[in-house]
Amino acid sequence: MFTQRKRSWQARGMECEKCGLDLTAYRGCREVTLRCPKCGKIYDLRAYAEAMDDEFEEEMGFVPMDRI
Repeated sequence: MFTQRKRSWQARGMECEKCGLDLTAYRGCREVTLRCPKCGKIYDLRAYAEAMDDEFEEEMGFVPMDRI
């Protein structure tokens, strides 16, 4: 059944190297990507593994992917 889970959320503590803004996480069917809301640069999720908090893990938990 379909859920009401968010498709994107602010990834607090995960900042764009160029802009310094918090990245936005986008939940797709098969993966989660991190993007800067200002410049659009896409970051590898593995680069931010240490910055993931419980809320981020909870959102990611419903996406089938290779775990870090």
